[in-house]
Amino acid sequence: MGSVRTPQIRAALVEPLRCALANDALVLSETNGEWPRLDASDVRTLLDHGIAPLVYRATKLPALRAAAIHAAAHETLRESDLRQVLELLTARGIAPLLIKGSALAYSIYDAPELRPRGDTDLLIRSEEASGARDAMRAAGFTEQVTSGDEHGVRQMFFTRQGAMGVRHSYDIHWSLTNSAIFSSAFESERIRERSVAIPALGPHARTLAPVDALLLACIHRVAHHQDSDRLIWLADIVKLLDNMSSAELATFWRLAAAGRTVGVCARSIDLACHWFLRRPVPGPAAWLTEEELSRDEPSRQLLNRSISYGSVIAANLRALPWPARVVRLRQLAFPPAAYMTQTYGVHSPVIRPVLYLRRAVSGIRRLFRRRADL
Repeated sequence: MGSVRTPQIRAALVEPLRCALANDALVLSETNGEWPRLDASDVRTLLDHGIAPLVYRATKLPALRAAAIHAAAHETLRESDLRQVLELLTARGIAPLLIKGSALAYSIYDAPELRPRGDTDLLIRSEEASGARDAMRAAGFTEQVTSGDEHGVRQMFFTRQGAMGVRHSYDIHWSLTNSAIFSSAFESERIRERSVAIPALGPHARTLAPVDALLLACIHRVAHHQDSDRLIWLADIVKLLDNMSSAELATFWRLAAAGRTVGVCARSIDLACHWFLRRPVPGPAAWLTEEELSRDEPSRQLLNRSISYGSVIAANLRALPWPARVVRLRQLAFPPAAYMTQTYGVHSPVIRPVLYLRRAVSGIRRLFRRRADL
């Protein structure tokens, strides 16, 4: 739910890492002098960027072997749990679409363990939320209480402990983005019409068509993660592009133009191609009209990494109709009592007004901080 902050990769690793991520024919190693020796901080950095298994496959660096083995072992348990969840939701008449990391792991990566992720994301229709909640609770999942911000948190969070003590987490969404700025970027029913099967996960697994998956990958890292340089998200973009036809690329840019996200998508693709040593793909100018290219795009302001959190809130409020703005401001100021109890660990209703005041003071301070620093 919160942003993912990734540490900077030290300068000596950048070029060897780019070669490894580009699937160079040469296997780079510490022994031939082309890789600096990895210390514990370097390993942690690659883990935080989500690329340790990918780098190990390309380099066989001993320092990353344990991470690769852990990812492979964990994936077996994750797949079993996911199959169970898809079956139990389908049995209730719910047709979820797998999105983001888990969907891409089983559709565009050579092996799913090469695409680490902390949770599994599913997309349902809004009217299916109640049934999905009942199904997950019946299966032993615990739901995390949210802040009640219905225009900023369009999802539910569930966890349970499975075999071998592994914790499984699911985010069940009824919108592909929590940001109102991007609300016009996706048409939910058209997305379902274009959805495709994931044979590796059985008969109940479907995901976004490549054009929609690429649009989401480009938007997500900006809308929710401050134009993050996290490399696994850029790997997703490159792998989707590598398998995309010219016709699909043209459709992608038309969807980006319709949703007023051309600038955000161009930025994401350029950054991904830079890191993965790919030749720049034909950009929006190759596919779109002058009118489409010149449209005002409020989403571009989120490419400013110095933008304050308050400015982001204001931009998202402007994207909502007035009644929804009022509702969101009220919900931001006064989240449910259960959320306050969970956040502060205080059950007494007598103390609760003080907690709301504390939250308000903290929130006001936060408005003036850079979004990237939160």
